[in-house]
Amino acid sequence: MTPEEVASTVQSILTQHFKIPLDQFSWEKPLEVLQKDFKILGYLVFLEQLINERFGKKIPLLENISTTFHTPRDLVQLILSEL
Repeated sequence: MTPEEVASTVQSILTQHFKIPLDQFSWEKPLEVLQKDFKILGYLVFLEQLINERFGKKIPLLENISTTFHTPRDLVQLILSEL
């Protein structure tokens, strides 16, 4: 999978499942800034489940991502490193 495909998939997951409007989406803002509910651990768990399902591989988000300062771009980099 190309970096562009991974990025497109991450953006799709975040905008469709976490109600982040496309016009407010940013690759540079932390997840908690994009969606305040990411302060709740369950949101990160759900994101990990969606990513694992979409990419068909265990991507260790809980161990490697802090929603306080990691961005969607960081998610893409982590996924690419695991694929």
